[in-house]
This record gives sequence, structure tokens and C-alpha cells, in this order.
Amino acid sequence: MANDNKILNAYDLAKEAYKDFGVDTDKAIEELRSTRISLHCWQVDDIKGFEEGQAESQNVVTGNYPGAARNAEEVKQDLAYVLSLTPSGKKINLHSVYAEPKKPTSREKLDVTAFEKWIDWAKENNAGIDYNGSFFAHKMMDGTLSLTSPKKEVRDFWIEHLKTSREIAYNIGKKLNDVCVLNTWIPDGLKDNPADRSYYRELLIDSLDKGFEKNYDRKHLVDALEGKLFGIGTECFVCGSYDFYLAYALKHNLGICLDSGHYHPTEQISDKFSALKYFFNDILLHISRGVRWDSDHVVIDDDTLSSIMTEAKRADVLGKLHIGLDYFDASINRVYASAIGMRAAARAMLRAILEPTDMIKAAERKGDFSERLALSEEAKALPFNAVWDMACLKAGVPVGKDWLTSVRDYTAKYISKR
Repeated sequence: MANDNKILNAYDLAKEAYKDFGVDTDKAIEELRSTRISLHCWQVDDIKGFEEGQAESQNVVTGNYPGAARNAEEVKQDLAYVLSLTPSGKKINLHSVYAEPKKPTSREKLDVTAFEKWIDWAKENNAGIDYNGSFFAHKMMDGTLSLTSPKKEVRDFWIEHLKTSREIAYNIGKKLNDVCVLNTWIPDGLKDNPADRSYYRELLIDSLDKGFEKNYDRKHLVDALEGKLFGIGTECFVCGSYDFYLAYALKHNLGICLDSGHYHPTEQISDKFSALKYFFNDILLHISRGVRWDSDHVVIDDDTLSSIMTEAKRADVLGKLHIGLDYFDASINRVYASAIGMRAAARAMLRAILEPTDMIKAAERKGDFSERLALSEEAKALPFNAVWDMACLKAGVPVGKDWLTSVRDYTAKYISKR
């Protein structure tokens, strides 16, 4: 187990080192605790959800590691446990397929009563809730098309699903006296080159106009649109591309979602923050790890994640940035996968908060690019880990590798018996 005295002594030294760079480490730790990262529920059960008799197929999840959550109780138990391992602020992210209606209910007819148990759970665990309509794995999908299907009955079904999803998200936010971020992603697109791209996008505009017709108090509901470069079965054309949603969201005063796995591998989303901050009230960040494509690998504390968090801090968008994880990997222990991602995101965020940004920016503004680069490099050598350990200690979560022992115990007690 971690030695508290060693942590305190190391922190005192780190605090002085950061102070020399104009950084208050106590304040940084408090900022981390108040900045929430939304844990996605679909990692622990491979996006199965609890829906009965409506799905035809599921998303592609790699691996078949034993111990996936099998029901609502196990999903909630796993999520609560993972939240206990991170020192950041806490939210969870739900898909509509995780509804628990009192009687079987078609997806487009759900209401907030189907999420009463989740709301009670969130209150008990001091967590917020974000939400997603589930535009996939349903008998009303027209191949890879939902809101852009040429079939009116298909579009009408999914338009209604969008409307009820917004109503549900708003009421979740209202019941929690919080903001619920509703992310809208659809898989719509074509495997090969379409002859008329405009046709599908005109259908999408009409569907979105109807789905977003009602206005809600942004205190409880923030809408965001998530674009994508391509997907399985939509390699040549995606209706809801980033450019399309960027323009639509800007015109209709909606939020925009940036998913770190939904762009060309050489495109850095960190560059987008300073471009979007002047035009959007809300930016949703989905943290994934694409390996050559949108492969949904477990998030780790790598250079890409570091650059995303650092630029979010430098662009001063943390106040309008809603952060959530978005990946699924069944090739390893799913609780490990969730905890690794949450701790990695929190660690990268704290490192960004601790950067002596004011000092680096001051060098740049006086035109001393040599000093800017030198300070940026020196900042990398500051004793960050001592501050991270203190953040964990203050939050009452495992320090260092102690969390591994905790997960082993949890796995033996619960996961191994599934």
C-alpha cells in the first residue's frame, strides 16, 4: 500500500517546484476534482444494453473476454466501482438501449420513467448523467440508414426517437438539477460512392429540423452532433460528416462533438478547440484511441491525449468542454479497460492544468520563441506524478499501482463468477 508520509513529502517538494513556475498545485487538484469526465456504460457489457426483442445486430466489439456485465445491476455495480478509482469529477454516459421501462417499450416511445433507476443510482453515487439516442442495431434500420433513409416510415421512426431522446435527456438533467449532454450520432452512409450525395443530406437536414424543433433550457439539456469520417459499411460516404454537422450545429445553435477516433489518423482535433471556441457555447469531446482507424482501443495516457488536454487548457475551453470516454474493448478485463481510460484521461487533464501556460504564453507574446520552446520542454520534467498521487490521496482513491490490487479483488469477488 502507498505510504501517506512519502506521498506528502514528495508533494511538498513538487509544490515548491511548480510554484517556481507560477503554478498553484492545490488549486490544480481542486480544478481536477470539479472537472467531470463522463464514463461510458457500454464498455462493461459490449453495448448489449437491456432492450428486448428490438435489436437485429450489435456493433462490432473485438474479443470475448469472460465476465461482461449481464444485466442492469451488474452494469451499475461495475460503473460505480470504476468511478471509485478516479480523482476527477464524475458523470456516466448512457445509451437509450440501457433503459429500464416498467413494461417492454419500443425505442422511440421511451420516456424518462424508464431511467428512474439510473437517476436514483446517479444521486447515490454523486454522478451526473449524459445521454445518447441509439441509432443502430434495430429492425427499423434501413441497412446503414436511419434519419437519411429514402423510406419515410423509417425516417419517421428515427425522428421520433430523436425527439424522445431529447425529452428524456432534458428531464434527466432537470431531475438531477444538472446539465445532461445529449449526443446524436447516426451511422448513416454508403459502402460505395453515391451518385447523389446531396439527396441523402437533404433528407438528413429535414430529419434534424424536425427532431430539433423544440427548444429546451440549456441549463438541463445540451445537444451535440457527432460526425465521422467513415465506418464499417460506410467507407465511401458518411451523411453526417464533420463538415456537415459543423455547419448545421453552428446555424442552429447546437453543440458540436469531436470524437478523437473519427478523423483521419493524421488530423489532430486539439487544433480545433481554438477555432471553435468563438462560435460554439458547448463542445463535446469524446476520447477514443484510434489505431489506424476508428478502432475503439482503450484510452491511454499517450501523446495524442496529452496534446488534446493541453490544448484544451491553452485555448481556455475547459469551461465549455464536456468530456466523455467512448470506446469498447472485450479483449481484456472490461473493468480494467474502463478504469485505465478514466485514470488516463484524469491524469492527462491534471498534467495540462499544471502546465505553466501563463509563463509559456508570455514568452510567445514577447516574440521569444526560443524561450517558449525551452519552457515547454522544462515543464515536461516537473514532478507531476507527486501531484497526481496527492490528487488521488485527497479524493480517497487508490494511489499508484494500489488500484491494481483493488481490481484483482473485485474481479475475483464479482467478475469471475459471471
